[in-house]
Amino acid sequence: MWHTPDCPQWTIMQIEWEAGSRRIKEQDAWAKEIFPTAHERLKQAAAAMPPGTPAQPFIDALTELVQTQADTTGFVCLHQWAEILERHFPPQLPNPDHTTE
Repeated sequence: MWHTPDCPQWTIMQIEWEAGSRRIKEQDAWAKEIFPTAHERLKQAAAAMPPGTPAQPFIDALTELVQTQADTTGFVCLHQWAEILERHFPPQLPNPDHTTE
C-alpha cells in the first residue's frame, strides 16, 4: 500500500509506531529495574521451602530458569529451556519388571 506524505492514515500509523516503540522502551526499563529484586525474592522463597517437598523439581526448575534469564542479555533460548526441564524432569525409564499383555 502506498501513501502520500500528507496521507492521514500514514500519519496515524507513524504515531502508533512511535507510541509502541516508546511503550516497549518504558517496559524494558521498568523490567531491568525490577528484575534483580524480584529474582532475589524468588531465591529467598525457594530457599525457605523445606527440602524434599513434592514441589521441589518445580521450584528448582523455576529458580534455574530465572537465573539463566538473569545471566543472559536477551531471552532464554529454547534449547536452554529444554536442557533445564530435562534435568529437573527427566523422562521415566521403562520398568524392566513391567510387562504388558
